[in-house]
Amino acid sequence: MKMKTNLCMAMLILLLFTPLTTVTEARTEEVTVVDARGIEVTFDAPPERIVSFMASNTELLFHLGLGDRVVAVDDYSDHPAEVRGLPKVGDAFTINYELIVDMAADVVVTAVYNTDMIDYLEGIGQRVVATGATTVDDIYGDMVLLGRMCGIESQAEEMADGLRDEMARLTEDTRELSPEYRPRVLYVVSTYQGIWTTGGGTFQNTLLTNAGGNNIASEKVGWIALSEEEILVANPEVIIATETVKNDLCIILEKTSWSEISAVKNENVFYVDDDIMSRPGPRVVEAQGTLVEFISGVMPEEDIRGETHTIGTVVVLATIAAAAVFTERKRR
Repeated sequence: MKMKTNLCMAMLILLLFTPLTTVTEARTEEVTVVDARGIEVTFDAPPERIVSFMASNTELLFHLGLGDRVVAVDDYSDHPAEVRGLPKVGDAFTINYELIVDMAADVVVTAVYNTDMIDYLEGIGQRVVATGATTVDDIYGDMVLLGRMCGIESQAEEMADGLRDEMARLTEDTRELSPEYRPRVLYVVSTYQGIWTTGGGTFQNTLLTNAGGNNIASEKVGWIALSEEEILVANPEVIIATETVKNDLCIILEKTSWSEISAVKNENVFYVDDDIMSRPGPRVVEAQGTLVEFISGVMPEEDIRGETHTIGTVVVLATIAAAAVFTERKRR
Protein backbone atom coordinates (compact mmCIF):
# COMPACT_ATOMS: atom_id res chain seq x y z
CA MET A 1 0.00 0.00 0.00
CA LYS A 2 2.85 2.38 0.82
CA MET A 3 4.42 1.76 -2.59
CA LYS A 4 1.11 2.51 -4.35
CA THR A 5 0.66 5.71 -2.33
CA ASN A 6 4.16 6.93 -3.18
CA LEU A 7 3.57 6.15 -6.83
CA CYS A 8 0.32 8.15 -6.85
CA MET A 9 1.98 11.11 -5.19
CA ALA A 10 4.85 11.06 -7.68
CA MET A 11 2.43 10.90 -10.59
CA LEU A 12 0.45 13.87 -9.27
CA ILE A 13 3.54 16.04 -8.84
CA LEU A 14 4.67 15.29 -12.38
CA LEU A 15 1.25 15.94 -13.87
CA LEU A 16 0.56 19.16 -12.01
CA PHE A 17 3.89 20.92 -12.18
CA THR A 18 5.56 19.59 -15.35
CA PRO A 19 4.57 21.58 -18.43
CA LEU A 20 3.36 19.68 -21.45
CA THR A 21 6.18 19.09 -23.91
CA THR A 22 3.97 18.67 -26.97
CA VAL A 23 0.75 20.16 -28.20
CA THR A 24 -1.54 17.49 -29.53
CA GLU A 25 -4.21 19.46 -31.38
CA ALA A 26 -2.71 22.48 -33.12
CA ARG A 27 -5.24 24.24 -35.32
CA THR A 28 -4.10 26.18 -38.37
CA GLU A 29 -7.19 28.16 -39.40
CA GLU A 30 -8.13 31.72 -38.46
CA VAL A 31 -8.75 32.22 -34.76
CA THR A 32 -10.46 35.03 -32.86
CA VAL A 33 -10.27 35.61 -29.11
CA VAL A 34 -11.84 38.14 -26.78
CA ASP A 35 -9.25 39.32 -24.27
CA ALA A 36 -9.55 40.83 -20.79
CA ARG A 37 -10.40 44.24 -22.29
CA GLY A 38 -13.37 42.75 -24.09
CA ILE A 39 -11.54 43.38 -27.38
CA GLU A 40 -11.70 40.89 -30.25
CA VAL A 41 -8.27 39.96 -31.60
CA THR A 42 -8.13 37.92 -34.81
CA PHE A 43 -5.22 35.91 -36.18
CA ASP A 44 -4.96 34.39 -39.66
CA ALA A 45 -3.47 31.38 -37.90
CA PRO A 46 -2.55 30.63 -34.28
CA PRO A 47 0.54 32.68 -33.32
CA GLU A 48 3.90 30.95 -33.47
CA ARG A 49 6.01 33.78 -32.03
CA ILE A 50 4.87 35.17 -28.68
CA VAL A 51 6.34 37.85 -26.43
CA SER A 52 5.06 37.25 -22.90
CA PHE A 53 5.10 40.39 -20.78
CA MET A 54 3.92 39.07 -17.43
CA ALA A 55 5.36 36.27 -15.32
CA SER A 56 2.01 34.55 -14.82
CA ASN A 57 1.34 34.59 -18.57
CA THR A 58 4.73 33.02 -19.16
CA GLU A 59 4.01 30.26 -16.65
CA LEU A 60 0.60 29.61 -18.20
CA LEU A 61 2.04 29.37 -21.72
CA PHE A 62 4.73 26.91 -20.66
CA HIS A 63 2.23 24.93 -18.58
CA LEU A 64 0.10 24.58 -21.71
CA GLY A 65 3.07 23.18 -23.62
CA LEU A 66 3.49 26.36 -25.67
CA GLY A 67 6.95 27.30 -24.43
CA ASP A 68 8.53 26.71 -27.83
CA ARG A 69 6.45 29.61 -29.18
CA VAL A 70 7.66 32.11 -26.56
CA VAL A 71 10.50 34.18 -28.06
CA ALA A 72 10.96 36.82 -25.31
CA VAL A 73 9.66 37.61 -21.83
CA ASP A 74 9.56 40.39 -19.24
CA ASP A 75 12.32 40.77 -16.66
CA TYR A 76 10.33 39.05 -13.89
CA SER A 77 9.59 35.85 -15.81
CA ASP A 78 11.84 33.19 -14.27
CA HIS A 79 9.76 30.02 -14.21
CA PRO A 80 10.10 27.37 -15.50
CA ALA A 81 13.88 27.17 -15.82
CA GLU A 82 13.81 27.28 -19.64
CA VAL A 83 12.57 30.87 -19.46
CA ARG A 84 15.79 32.20 -17.98
CA GLY A 85 17.69 31.94 -21.26
CA LEU A 86 15.15 33.93 -23.27
CA PRO A 87 15.63 37.60 -24.27
CA LYS A 88 14.24 40.03 -21.69
CA VAL A 89 12.25 43.04 -22.89
CA GLY A 90 12.02 45.00 -19.64
CA ASP A 91 9.46 45.61 -16.93
CA ALA A 92 6.44 47.85 -16.49
CA PHE A 93 8.69 50.87 -15.82
CA THR A 94 11.30 50.31 -18.53
CA ILE A 95 10.04 48.61 -21.69
CA ASN A 96 12.43 47.81 -24.53
CA TYR A 97 10.07 48.47 -27.42
CA GLU A 98 12.90 48.21 -29.94
CA LEU A 99 13.67 44.66 -28.86
CA ILE A 100 9.99 43.73 -28.90
CA VAL A 101 9.79 44.91 -32.52
CA ASP A 102 12.99 43.01 -33.36
CA MET A 103 11.37 39.81 -32.06
CA ALA A 104 8.89 39.97 -34.97
CA ALA A 105 6.24 38.57 -32.67
CA ASP A 106 2.81 37.49 -33.88
CA VAL A 107 1.41 38.71 -30.56
CA VAL A 108 2.46 40.34 -27.31
CA VAL A 109 0.60 38.95 -24.29
CA THR A 110 0.53 41.41 -21.43
CA ALA A 111 -1.54 42.48 -18.43
CA VAL A 112 -4.71 44.47 -19.01
CA TYR A 113 -3.49 47.25 -16.73
CA ASN A 114 -0.43 47.96 -18.93
CA THR A 115 -2.53 50.43 -20.90
CA ASP A 116 0.27 52.71 -22.11
CA MET A 117 2.21 49.72 -23.42
CA ILE A 118 -0.87 48.30 -25.14
CA ASP A 119 -1.70 51.64 -26.76
CA TYR A 120 1.85 52.11 -28.04
CA LEU A 121 2.18 48.60 -29.45
CA GLU A 122 -1.20 48.64 -31.14
CA GLY A 123 -0.32 52.09 -32.49
CA ILE A 124 2.61 50.61 -34.39
CA GLY A 125 0.55 47.69 -35.67
CA GLN A 126 1.55 45.04 -33.12
CA ARG A 127 -1.19 42.61 -32.11
CA VAL A 128 -1.74 42.49 -28.34
CA VAL A 129 -3.78 40.12 -26.18
CA ALA A 130 -4.42 41.26 -22.61
CA THR A 131 -5.00 39.00 -19.63
CA GLY A 132 -6.38 40.20 -16.31
CA ALA A 133 -6.80 37.51 -13.68
CA THR A 134 -7.75 38.82 -10.25
CA THR A 135 -9.74 35.81 -9.03
CA VAL A 136 -9.09 32.07 -9.08
CA ASP A 137 -11.75 31.60 -11.76
CA ASP A 138 -9.99 34.25 -13.85
CA ILE A 139 -6.84 32.10 -13.79
CA TYR A 140 -8.72 29.24 -15.41
CA GLY A 141 -10.17 31.74 -17.89
CA ASP A 142 -6.74 33.08 -18.84
CA MET A 143 -5.52 29.54 -19.41
CA VAL A 144 -8.38 28.85 -21.81
CA LEU A 145 -7.92 32.25 -23.51
CA LEU A 146 -4.26 31.54 -24.26
CA GLY A 147 -5.06 28.01 -25.35
CA ARG A 148 -7.77 29.24 -27.71
CA MET A 149 -5.41 31.86 -29.12
CA CYS A 150 -2.82 29.18 -29.87
CA GLY A 151 -5.26 26.70 -31.40
CA ILE A 152 -5.43 24.23 -28.52
CA GLU A 153 -8.68 25.29 -26.88
CA SER A 154 -10.02 21.86 -25.92
CA GLN A 155 -6.67 20.85 -24.43
CA ALA A 156 -6.52 24.10 -22.45
CA GLU A 157 -10.07 23.57 -21.18
CA GLU A 158 -9.17 20.08 -20.03
CA MET A 159 -6.09 21.35 -18.21
CA ALA A 160 -8.08 24.18 -16.59
CA ASP A 161 -10.66 21.63 -15.45
CA GLY A 162 -7.84 19.55 -14.01
CA LEU A 163 -6.54 22.50 -11.96
CA ARG A 164 -10.07 23.32 -10.83
CA ASP A 165 -10.66 19.72 -9.74
CA GLU A 166 -7.39 19.60 -7.84
CA MET A 167 -8.14 22.87 -6.06
CA ALA A 168 -11.50 21.44 -5.02
CA ARG A 169 -9.89 18.27 -3.67
CA LEU A 170 -7.23 20.16 -1.73
CA THR A 171 -9.93 22.22 0.00
CA GLU A 172 -12.62 19.56 0.28
CA ASP A 173 -12.59 19.62 4.07
CA THR A 174 -11.86 23.32 4.58
CA ARG A 175 -13.66 25.55 2.08
CA GLU A 176 -17.13 25.02 3.57
CA LEU A 177 -16.15 25.37 7.23
CA SER A 178 -18.53 27.38 9.40
CA PRO A 179 -17.23 30.74 10.66
CA GLU A 180 -16.74 29.46 14.22
CA TYR A 181 -14.20 26.90 13.00
CA ARG A 182 -12.16 29.35 10.97
CA PRO A 183 -9.04 30.92 12.53
CA ARG A 184 -8.56 34.61 11.89
CA VAL A 185 -5.75 35.11 9.36
CA LEU A 186 -3.57 38.08 8.47
CA TYR A 187 -1.77 37.78 5.14
CA VAL A 188 1.17 40.20 4.75
CA VAL A 189 2.58 41.11 1.34
CA SER A 190 4.48 44.28 2.28
CA THR A 191 5.42 46.33 5.33
CA TYR A 192 6.12 49.57 3.45
CA GLN A 193 4.13 52.42 5.02
CA GLY A 194 1.71 50.05 6.70
CA ILE A 195 0.90 46.37 6.69
CA TRP A 196 -0.23 45.62 3.15
CA THR A 197 -2.57 42.74 2.52
CA THR A 198 -5.21 41.50 0.10
CA GLY A 199 -8.94 41.80 0.63
CA GLY A 200 -12.06 40.75 -1.19
CA GLY A 201 -11.98 40.44 -4.97
CA THR A 202 -8.46 38.98 -5.02
CA PHE A 203 -7.43 35.40 -5.69
CA GLN A 204 -5.34 35.48 -2.51
CA ASN A 205 -8.48 36.09 -0.46
CA THR A 206 -10.14 33.11 -2.16
CA LEU A 207 -7.13 30.90 -1.41
CA LEU A 208 -7.16 31.91 2.27
CA THR A 209 -10.91 31.38 2.57
CA ASN A 210 -10.89 28.02 0.79
CA ALA A 211 -8.00 26.91 3.02
CA GLY A 212 -10.27 27.35 6.03
CA GLY A 213 -9.13 30.79 7.15
CA ASN A 214 -11.04 33.94 7.99
CA ASN A 215 -9.12 36.73 6.26
CA ILE A 216 -9.30 39.71 8.58
CA ALA A 217 -9.25 42.02 5.53
CA SER A 218 -11.94 40.21 3.56
CA GLU A 219 -14.46 43.03 4.06
CA LYS A 220 -12.13 45.43 2.25
CA VAL A 221 -11.55 45.26 -1.52
CA GLY A 222 -8.32 44.76 -3.41
CA TRP A 223 -4.83 45.45 -2.07
CA ILE A 224 -4.98 47.59 1.06
CA ALA A 225 -2.85 48.79 3.97
CA LEU A 226 -4.04 47.98 7.48
CA SER A 227 -3.16 50.11 10.47
CA GLU A 228 -1.58 48.58 13.54
CA GLU A 229 -4.74 49.38 15.48
CA GLU A 230 -6.90 47.44 12.99
CA ILE A 231 -4.64 44.43 13.31
CA LEU A 232 -4.55 44.53 17.10
CA VAL A 233 -8.34 44.71 17.26
CA ALA A 234 -8.71 41.82 14.77
CA ASN A 235 -6.22 39.74 16.79
CA PRO A 236 -5.25 37.27 14.05
CA GLU A 237 -4.68 33.68 15.11
CA VAL A 238 -2.48 32.99 12.09
CA ILE A 239 -0.07 35.32 10.28
CA ILE A 240 1.12 34.30 6.82
CA ALA A 241 3.66 36.51 5.05
CA THR A 242 5.73 36.42 1.91
CA GLU A 243 9.40 35.51 2.25
CA THR A 244 10.59 38.94 1.10
CA VAL A 245 9.07 40.70 4.11
CA LYS A 246 10.38 38.22 6.69
CA ASN A 247 13.17 40.39 8.11
CA ASP A 248 11.05 43.53 8.38
CA LEU A 249 8.08 41.64 9.80
CA CYS A 250 10.22 39.97 12.45
CA ILE A 251 11.16 43.44 13.75
CA ILE A 252 7.50 44.43 13.88
CA LEU A 253 6.52 41.22 15.67
CA GLU A 254 9.01 42.02 18.45
CA LYS A 255 7.12 45.20 19.35
CA THR A 256 5.41 45.06 22.74
CA SER A 257 2.07 46.00 21.21
CA TRP A 258 2.14 42.86 19.06
CA SER A 259 3.13 40.47 21.84
CA GLU A 260 -0.46 39.73 22.84
CA ILE A 261 -1.64 38.94 19.31
CA SER A 262 -2.73 35.30 19.30
CA ALA A 263 -0.61 34.35 16.28
CA VAL A 264 2.51 35.84 17.88
CA LYS A 265 1.92 34.31 21.32
CA ASN A 266 1.31 30.85 19.84
CA GLU A 267 4.06 31.15 17.21
CA ASN A 268 1.62 30.66 14.36
CA VAL A 269 3.59 32.85 11.95
CA PHE A 270 4.41 31.30 8.57
CA TYR A 271 6.22 32.39 5.42
CA VAL A 272 5.34 31.50 1.85
CA ASP A 273 7.07 31.89 -1.51
CA ASP A 274 6.20 35.27 -3.02
CA ASP A 275 5.80 34.04 -6.58
CA ILE A 276 3.26 31.29 -5.99
CA MET A 277 1.13 33.70 -3.94
CA SER A 278 1.39 36.72 -6.26
CA ARG A 279 1.25 35.20 -9.74
CA PRO A 280 -2.18 34.19 -11.04
CA GLY A 281 -0.88 31.13 -12.86
CA PRO A 282 -0.78 27.34 -12.67
CA ARG A 283 1.22 27.26 -9.42
CA VAL A 284 -1.88 28.54 -7.63
CA VAL A 285 -2.39 24.87 -6.76
CA GLU A 286 0.91 24.87 -4.88
CA ALA A 287 -0.13 28.05 -3.07
CA GLN A 288 -3.48 26.53 -2.10
CA GLY A 289 -1.88 23.38 -0.71
CA THR A 290 0.61 25.43 1.30
CA LEU A 291 -2.12 27.57 2.86
CA VAL A 292 -4.20 24.51 3.78
CA GLU A 293 -1.14 23.07 5.52
CA PHE A 294 -0.46 26.28 7.47
CA ILE A 295 -4.04 27.02 8.52
CA SER A 296 -5.06 23.45 9.31
CA GLY A 297 -2.20 23.28 11.79
CA VAL A 298 -4.04 25.58 14.20
CA MET A 299 -7.41 23.83 13.88
CA PRO A 300 -8.77 21.10 16.14
CA GLU A 301 -7.84 17.61 14.99
CA GLU A 302 -11.47 16.60 14.66
CA ASP A 303 -13.31 18.34 11.86
CA ILE A 304 -16.90 19.57 11.98
CA ARG A 305 -18.28 16.13 11.06
CA GLY A 306 -16.73 14.62 14.18
CA GLU A 307 -14.37 12.37 12.20
CA THR A 308 -11.07 11.39 13.77
CA HIS A 309 -8.71 12.18 10.89
CA THR A 310 -6.92 15.52 10.70
CA ILE A 311 -7.54 18.04 7.96
CA GLY A 312 -3.96 17.50 6.83
CA THR A 313 -4.73 13.83 6.28
CA VAL A 314 -7.76 14.77 4.22
CA VAL A 315 -5.54 16.89 1.99
CA VAL A 316 -3.19 13.95 1.43
CA LEU A 317 -6.07 11.59 0.63
CA ALA A 318 -7.58 14.11 -1.77
CA THR A 319 -4.21 14.59 -3.46
CA ILE A 320 -3.83 10.83 -3.98
CA ALA A 321 -7.32 10.64 -5.47
CA ALA A 322 -6.48 13.53 -7.80
CA ALA A 323 -3.58 11.58 -9.25
CA ALA A 324 -5.93 8.96 -10.56
CA VAL A 325 -8.12 11.61 -12.19
CA PHE A 326 -5.17 13.25 -13.92
CA THR A 327 -3.87 9.88 -15.08
CA GLU A 328 -7.22 9.10 -16.67
CA ARG A 329 -7.25 12.50 -18.40
CA LYS A 330 -3.80 11.88 -19.88
CA ARG A 331 -4.93 8.53 -21.31
CA ARG A 332 -7.68 10.16 -23.36
